[in-house]
Amino acid sequence: MDGTLTRPVLNFRELREKIGISSRAKPIFEQILEMQGPAQERALAILESEEMKAAENSSPNPGLSELLDFLDQGSIRKGIYTRNSRQALEKTLSLLGVSGRFSPLLTRDHKLRLKPEPDMILHILSEWKLSPGEVLVVGDYDFDVMAGKSAGCAAVFLSHNHAPAPAGADFVIERLDQLIDIIGGHHEA
Repeated sequence: MDGTLTRPVLNFRELREKIGISSRAKPIFEQILEMQGPAQERALAILESEEMKAAENSSPNPGLSELLDFLDQGSIRKGIYTRNSRQALEKTLSLLGVSGRFSPLLTRDHKLRLKPEPDMILHILSEWKLSPGEVLVVGDYDFDVMAGKSAGCAAVFLSHNHAPAPAGADFVIERLDQLIDIIGGHHEA
């Protein structure tokens, strides 16, 4: 969601500092889960607060409106899987004016293993009753590509004009509306 549908807002280095995490060996949420008692409660509160601030400051990535209109016209399903909380996701979608245009909405609150694991994508495939070859996974981080490939899907990397594509990306785009040509070809296949 953030960084894919929206322009990236969260500063993960600052978030780690606020929480008191120095290691980059594991993602932030997984490190918080390893904490105990009040330290974990404090870290979760900081994470939620920062995600809500990011949601409130979110703006759409270039090409989002055109892409969603294309997908809606073609009756192409759209789901979201994110490491964020449900509250932050819903706030973001509301502020972007796109609430109700995605289903399912999977967040860390669903207790599925988070990306880079494929569990959320596999859940979506099961719900949609589609095979991995019928779905494109789109994201702006290597975890998105890793999760998509682990689920057997084609993976599209949104580079934001600067990020090198991670290994395994099937397509690299700079704007969301560039997905229209990719989806057109993928949908026909």
